[in-house]
Amino acid sequence: MKGFLTGLCLALIVLGGAGCAGAQESPLIGKAFQDFTLDRMSGTKATLSQLIKGKKALVFFFATWCPHCSEQIQALSARKAELVAQGIVVNLVDIGEPKTKVAGFLKTHGIDNDVFLDQDTAVAEKYAVVGVPMVFFIGADGIVRGMEYGLPDNYQEILK
Repeated sequence: MKGFLTGLCLALIVLGGAGCAGAQESPLIGKAFQDFTLDRMSGTKATLSQLIKGKKALVFFFATWCPHCSEQIQALSARKAELVAQGIVVNLVDIGEPKTKVAGFLKTHGIDNDVFLDQDTAVAEKYAVVGVPMVFFIGADGIVRGMEYGLPDNYQEILK
């Protein structure tokens, strides 16, 4: 895990302004999403496929130490009603941090979404996460439509 986090930090330095970039490449785009089961902040285990059940979805990877993640999560939270009205399920995935740290972050920022806890970083590795925040867009058919380093204005186009 320490090696993964070091690599993630290096990727963030190299990517720098990637959050401002356009559509990004990922080997998962055009393929079926990678299902996973993880503990959640609510204290239950959940499986991604059970939560999205044929709906459009965002899978948002983040870390509490990332300032851009904080901004993007707050932007997602502000758009929560809009996303729900469009039938889009938002799934937050914290990478490699203890539950207590994530709980403090959520409380500080007033975020009421439940969060998957990828404490051993296995899911982030499965999704080839190279920087945070990283958002995967999953169509209602379960196909990964795109990947971005934040929620772009054209997210509805990506999810078509």
